[in-house]
Amino acid sequence: MCNVRMRKIILLIILITGFATANAQMNYISKGNKLIYFGIAMGGNMADYTIVRKPKLDASVPDSVKLISTRFGGGFDLGIVTNIQFHKFIDLRFVPSLTFSDKEIKFTDINGEEVKPAKKVNSIYLSFPLTVRYKSKPIKDFRFYVLGGLRYNFDLNAQSNERNNGDQILVNPHDFGGEMGFGFQVFFPTFVFSPEIKVFHSFMDVKRPNEGLIYSRAIDKLFSRMFSFTINLEG
Repeated sequence: MCNVRMRKIILLIILITGFATANAQMNYISKGNKLIYFGIAMGGNMADYTIVRKPKLDASVPDSVKLISTRFGGGFDLGIVTNIQFHKFIDLRFVPSLTFSDKEIKFTDINGEEVKPAKKVNSIYLSFPLTVRYKSKPIKDFRFYVLGGLRYNFDLNAQSNERNNGDQILVNPHDFGGEMGFGFQVFFPTFVFSPEIKVFHSFMDVKRPNEGLIYSRAIDKLFSRMFSFTINLEG
């Protein structure tokens, strides 16, 4: 089902891009030279963790957890775009967003059996990414770009997980990391259509100790990772 939806979205983007290129009227001249403009950002994401296992203190003692793996979970984003074009090829972008994200961690015991249910971490982030975007020369009303920068996330759901921490993987509410991606712009008479793909990886260990959960003790560090597909509509 997800693959079918993704194919439909990609087909729609191709059709929109093809239509705009075929009917280009150099909307870039009026839209592409604005110093400051705003817009909305909306899209989906897939998130998981980079897991670092805790080292064994005694190699002769068998570990109760044989394997720890992570599985991508889906989510979505909604944000407000503020773009400052301080050079014809370079923008500074600030896109505060509300991001819903689900992650799943699987444990396999010493007998090779998967521990069920898997541990889920549901997060609601207030995200504050600040990025620099480098754009190519326009081809009629079309141009490519790459972007990169820093992003701070505050997990609104981190404290609510703590209230039911008997079998939870606990995480810190604060997260900070790097973000990079690429996309393209299509200039229409009334707005700029900008789909993009981004990846975020945390610089911070977000794991909090939970001594009541034996599986949590097997994890030394957790680093958030997220892949996003975003559609920006800017004017």
